[in-house]
Amino acid sequence: MYLKRIWHAFAVCLMLLSQVALAEPLSSGWLKHPDHPPVKVQLTLADVDAGQVGELNALLDVALSGDWKTYWRAPGEGGIPPTLDWSASENIASVDWHWPLPQRYVLQGIETLGYKGDTLFPLTIRLKDPGQPFRLKGTLTLSSCTNVCVLTDYPVELSAQAAGLKADDGFLHQWGEAMARVPQGSGGAVLQSIVWDEKQQLLQLAIEAASPWQQADLFLFGEDETVSELIFSRPQIQTDGQRLTATFGVKHWLGTPELEGKPLLIHLADTHLSAELSGAIATGHVAKPQPSLPLWSLFLMALAGGLILNIMPCVLPVLGMKVHGVMMSSQGSRSQVRGHFMASALGILLSFWLIAAGLSLLKLSGQSLGWGIQFQQPWFIGFMVLLTWGFGLNLLGVFEINLPSKWQTRLAGAGDDSRLGHMLQGMLATLLATPCTAPFLGTAVAFALGADYPMLFALFSAMGLGMALPWLMLALWPALAQRLPKPGRWMNWVKPVFALMMLATCLWLLSLLQSFFSVAGILGLGALMLLLTLGLLGKRYGTQVMVYAIGGSFLFASLALGVGYLTRDAWVSPLPSDHHWQPLNLVQLKQAVDEGKTVFVDVTADWCITCQANKVGVLLQNPVYDALGDDRVLLMRGDWTKPSEEITAYLKANGRFGVPFNQVYGPGTPAGNPLPVILSSDGVLAALAEAESRQ
Repeated sequence: MYLKRIWHAFAVCLMLLSQVALAEPLSSGWLKHPDHPPVKVQLTLADVDAGQVGELNALLDVALSGDWKTYWRAPGEGGIPPTLDWSASENIASVDWHWPLPQRYVLQGIETLGYKGDTLFPLTIRLKDPGQPFRLKGTLTLSSCTNVCVLTDYPVELSAQAAGLKADDGFLHQWGEAMARVPQGSGGAVLQSIVWDEKQQLLQLAIEAASPWQQADLFLFGEDETVSELIFSRPQIQTDGQRLTATFGVKHWLGTPELEGKPLLIHLADTHLSAELSGAIATGHVAKPQPSLPLWSLFLMALAGGLILNIMPCVLPVLGMKVHGVMMSSQGSRSQVRGHFMASALGILLSFWLIAAGLSLLKLSGQSLGWGIQFQQPWFIGFMVLLTWGFGLNLLGVFEINLPSKWQTRLAGAGDDSRLGHMLQGMLATLLATPCTAPFLGTAVAFALGADYPMLFALFSAMGLGMALPWLMLALWPALAQRLPKPGRWMNWVKPVFALMMLATCLWLLSLLQSFFSVAGILGLGALMLLLTLGLLGKRYGTQVMVYAIGGSFLFASLALGVGYLTRDAWVSPLPSDHHWQPLNLVQLKQAVDEGKTVFVDVTADWCITCQANKVGVLLQNPVYDALGDDRVLLMRGDWTKPSEEITAYLKANGRFGVPFNQVYGPGTPAGNPLPVILSSDGVLAALAEAESRQ
């Protein structure tokens, strides 16, 4: 009898000990991938609230060493959020993530949202039948990045009886800390409106809080597929006491998505507030907020962009005219020299004001805006053909550009009757510069086109001032121009060279009309202009002089072509045939990126000289040419030679208003990585490598 009692007591103790053993969280232990040691993960399950029958709590612990980071549910411009595929599990109805507020990280101009260090993700697991054992079997897919990205899979398998999973003090403490970082409830904040402005690609939220705002930040997400694919910029936040207005720039692979009525989830953080709000998106007009950059910095960008336009390829066709103008202005008194250069500067400024006025009219009429869009119109190209032809004939001495007789009489004493010519030269240089953008200019133009009309004119004035700066410098210090070689008989030989450069520009502009008219018609017009040019030159200099001039020109050209042909192997690198480019299609682009391909987008135009320089100098040269020919790279080209609402919307969605524009997409940069205006081999190769790095 005594031994029997001892045996019963021992059995009871074993049962109690087994219950104690089960009354602990269930953990996977630390999981590591042999190919990626900087990251380890651990999944722990417990039952925090016994009153919630059939509901378990889990903590996913992601430990990242050094500068490695992982991502929030909406990762921003790059990255992939962590996912848990639990489809092979048993007796599990759902797995819900609770996302802590992320941090913002910027690398090479790309902003992402995520986490560094040791991060706990709370999860809620609901069982189908609480009375039966469950089995959680799945794969955790985690993207972790520094300057490269690695996508790693971790197999997870845990099984137990739900009733035996009790949370210990350690788990309760960790669960409480993790949930404290997850926005929950409204915190007294009230969402007043969500307005989507499709035209400006802006989303604006208005929120009223219970107390004044201090250091607010907002993070947006949507369960709807369209909203979940949006890329939101860092918000521009304006506060007025308890009212907050946040404006987000929005990008989407479709360009202009349909967002009206779509639900939006808002995670809101402030010094003493962590809240989650939700609402439906309405459409309307968004008043663009003041720039996050100070106005003085925008004006400096506009000034610098205008200055750089003087050395952009677009202005090279009028280089001869500008040099000739400087040389001719170096003679005469200082006041005359100053007047000539001031006239050139005025012509540049006047052109920028005319462009600003034209864009303002388009803006008033609701038309799409862009930098250089006048070159999409055949009438404007035709006007430029006549203008450059006239300047070429002027340089050849067929006629002179003078002021009206009344003005000449007033200015005859000062000898300034050529100021009109200098002003027209400045205007022509500006008009030929507008097809292409320049560094710093893109930011200023983008803000100017979205600003009110006074600001638009102010920024375009700053651009004009920047482009006119060299002429203003010579006007302030005319002695600089007077130190140049004096015009003389030698100019009779140089002046025709400048004239030929201008006529070559006229020929290039004439060739652009083939996009609008038949080739036969363009050739006929070119032949007519050539005959008229020869006739006018014959009338001006005599038939005999023209015969000698034409014969000498043909002889010189034949000798030059012959020598060039015989020595071509020593100085010419023949260009390879261009790759096959598909027309820009955002649906196909998205599909290609989803398939793990890299997509190189080139938005160009026939009238954009910088675009052609990028093509000949970089895209058709090795090693970039071979890299673009890789089977894993899809090439897409958007032709903006003619008006295109789709391409204009694509440019606008990416914060651009002109060409050239190049962008690289891929698993590493699904939202796209924009390249500088002037391409370089190193820059293109680095962008391709970054786009491929997260495969």
